[in-house]
Amino acid sequence: MEIEVVTGTGEGATSLSAFDAALADAGIHNYNLVTLSSVIPEGAVVSVEGTHDREWDVGELVSVVLSENESTVSGETIAAGLGWAQADEGGVFFEATAESRTNVESLVTRGIETAKTNRPDWNWEPGIETEIAQHTVDQNGAAIVSAIYRPV
Repeated sequence: MEIEVVTGTGEGATSLSAFDAALADAGIHNYNLVTLSSVIPEGAVVSVEGTHDREWDVGELVSVVLSENESTVSGETIAAGLGWAQADEGGVFFEATAESRTNVESLVTRGIETAKTNRPDWNWEPGIETEIAQHTVDQNGAAIVSAIYRPV
């Protein structure tokens, strides 16, 4: 199984339209997203793609792990991110949001380290991967990072 990690940011007339614009920026706005918890199946390959460009049917149910951050405060910086680590047995994602890329990175790193501690018998690969989207809000802004599993 391949899991794509994509990012997006956007502005809109409302928070929801900003979120939709961020999904469009990531290439996943025409799907019905089904949110998963954060477990990576054994043998999965996680690749950072930036933007999803596969052609699945409009309205397709697509499994995702999603980190999202929206704001209506002009000039505010927002960030959303995913961190992940993998082991022979599988892996985990961790989602976080904050006011900066640096703070999101710190949160996801701590979250992944805790997830590893909760799975002490797994054979973890070294390191933690992260992908973060940051956006400075004009009127209504959003930032998202999503791990796309596949259509349901």
